[in-house]
Amino acid sequence: MANRQAELQQYLRELRLPTIAQQCSEIALKATREGLSHEAFLHEMLRLEVEARSQRRRERLLQHSRLPREKTFATLQMEAFPAAVRLHLERLRGGAFLDQA
Repeated sequence: MANRQAELQQYLRELRLPTIAQQCSEIALKATREGLSHEAFLHEMLRLEVEARSQRRRERLLQHSRLPREKTFATLQMEAFPAAVRLHLERLRGGAFLDQA
């Protein structure tokens, strides 16, 4: 059993699936306790990997953007902008333009 576990970890490293490698044992125990099917187990493992990759991507993009993290619409001093810019910012914040695109 230990050899199979070591092999599994090696395969997951080679496939570059770090979250699955980290969570595999824990999720396998959960699947056994809850009587999850193989498909449900696989679904949970892949869901965790996708979420982790998405989070790492967001963090990487935020870091590369060099935007100050404390800057949000809530902290933006709207009165510092001319009226036309404030109106444009409100339209952008609302996101209605996305439906029209």
